[in-house]
Amino acid sequence: MEGLMGSYFTPAVPMDFGYNYRLGAYLERYLDGLKEKKILGVRCSGCGKVLVPPRMYCGGCRLRLEEWVELGTEGELVEFTVGHVSMSKGRLSQAEPFTIGLVRPDGAALPLLARIRGADPAALRPGMRMRAVWDPDAENEYLVLSHYEPA
Repeated sequence: MEGLMGSYFTPAVPMDFGYNYRLGAYLERYLDGLKEKKILGVRCSGCGKVLVPPRMYCGGCRLRLEEWVELGTEGELVEFTVGHVSMSKGRLSQAEPFTIGLVRPDGAALPLLARIRGADPAALRPGMRMRAVWDPDAENEYLVLSHYEPA
């Protein structure tokens, strides 16, 4: 199709973005805990909820959170899904099926997003007990909590 500027074209634009993001003291402490195979949260003195990953203020009470607690490495599967597509550097590609889920660590108010391994997705059910699996060879602290599996 011809326009005022000549022929239309579709440019290919690579989407390879680098990010520099300061996590802040709370997430840094959380990641340091993961390196030690500990899941850390903070308890609100107002409502008593334990938030993980930790944040500085309770969203409900608006109070500053200062009481750090160590949560167990087990929890409850809240929901899950099976993925068939992955994205890397802005590009979608077919992937071997993988399971991701929301796992609420024991004592926490909210679940963490994590990979689920060690079970056929057809056997998974909300409410199942799960346990954290650690990867001592992880490249960074984000990946040290490798996945959850049935307990």
